[in-house]
Amino acid sequence: MSSEATVIAGLPASWHWERLQSFRLIPRIEKHPQVVALAQTAAGKLALLTCFGLVLYRINTWSLLTVAALGLVAFLPRYRHTALMAGTVGYTAIVTLFGPYPYRILACHGIVLVLGACLIWVAASQQRSEIGKHAIVVLFGLFNALILFCCWLPSTNGHSETAWFFTIILGSYVWFIGYALLEQEPRSMGELRLEVASLRPFWGSTATPFPSGPACLRQVEAKDSEKLAMVQLKGLKLLLWAELLSLFLGAYNWFCHDYLRIPPFQRALYLSALHTPLPWYVCWTALILYYFEKLIVISVWSHRIVACCRMAGFDALRNTYRPLSSTTVAEFFNRYYFYYKELLVYFFFFPTFLRLPARLGKWRVTIGIFAAACLGNAYYHFTRDLWYIQAHGLWQSIKTFQVFFFYTVVLATAISLSRRRGRPDPSQGFFRSTLRPAIFTSLFYCLLGIFSTTDRNYPLVEHLRFLGHLFLLS
Repeated sequence: MSSEATVIAGLPASWHWERLQSFRLIPRIEKHPQVVALAQTAAGKLALLTCFGLVLYRINTWSLLTVAALGLVAFLPRYRHTALMAGTVGYTAIVTLFGPYPYRILACHGIVLVLGACLIWVAASQQRSEIGKHAIVVLFGLFNALILFCCWLPSTNGHSETAWFFTIILGSYVWFIGYALLEQEPRSMGELRLEVASLRPFWGSTATPFPSGPACLRQVEAKDSEKLAMVQLKGLKLLLWAELLSLFLGAYNWFCHDYLRIPPFQRALYLSALHTPLPWYVCWTALILYYFEKLIVISVWSHRIVACCRMAGFDALRNTYRPLSSTTVAEFFNRYYFYYKELLVYFFFFPTFLRLPARLGKWRVTIGIFAAACLGNAYYHFTRDLWYIQAHGLWQSIKTFQVFFFYTVVLATAISLSRRRGRPDPSQGFFRSTLRPAIFTSLFYCLLGIFSTTDRNYPLVEHLRFLGHLFLLS
């Protein structure tokens, strides 16, 4: 036996597994002191921003504005909150000016930002006033009233389009303002720069804030130059990882749909709605491919947002983190879209749970889950698509929302049952405690994906027909 083989034989059994776990396609550059020290210098910051900007520019030409705002934050760390506020307001203004109806939309943005800042200031400095004590109720009461007013206003009215413009723009800000209103610490107007900067920040987001409001930003903010350099290096790594996933997604779609000629899930559902379904095994294949495609897509765009947030000096958690390793339905929901789960918890679960009497016991948790994963989930998506309500009216929008509402009911029921059962016992072994539960959890969400759509193209019965066809029931 050679000397090399003798050394390998003498290693512990877990050595190969530990090396496999520690393997990274992108090295942990934030762990190297020399790299961290270089990233703290002016030349290092410029090089880091240049690399980040080049990768980002390949995705979106508007990213130059994002990089410019990140440069303010990187080179003015003492004035980070002011730079963030200036970057957010400036980015919003410039992007709006190059879009359709620039001046009208810019005016609506300005009014929403001013009203939001005033409401945040009242809630922070005048906490004993009626508006200060019920700021969240005032915000969402105004938002819901505006939706009903726009639905009541005849489309022939000359002010109808302007009212819808304002309401839709307010809807894009409402959850950001809501997070700022959740803070309980009294603050003066001069201390609210981060609150204003967190209203649809320049690093991007969906209608869901990334991260969860200014309180979360303060918790994850880099406090010194060394921590800032490490966080920015992690941001560059995450952006590179998102681009690798994006390249893999392109190859995945080409191989599955172009080379193997497997139809997309949307095509399979369309043919099923025409009562000419594809063979059941083709439908299963299309659904499974669609499930994995959604996982990759959400990872790509959410990693890009979090990467920009980290470059701004905030060590935010990933939005999507190893969802396939989830062994329960509740854990998957947390890992798949973390910041959306946080939104449902803060705005729906906690307010419901804390107001219920303690004598209900475990039912408090169950009712809170239904308030969040069912009613809150439905409310968020229904009010997110205000353009559909504008085009089709309130009643038609409610009727065509049946598929997604069914999805929320099933999801809330599954999460409630999952919370009651708890996590599998690790002492049962890897297969029974980890692999098998992870497979069943993924299978559940794969099937639930048939209903997790807000496209409103088909009624609920057609989605149920597709589900039945998978099990040879139709």
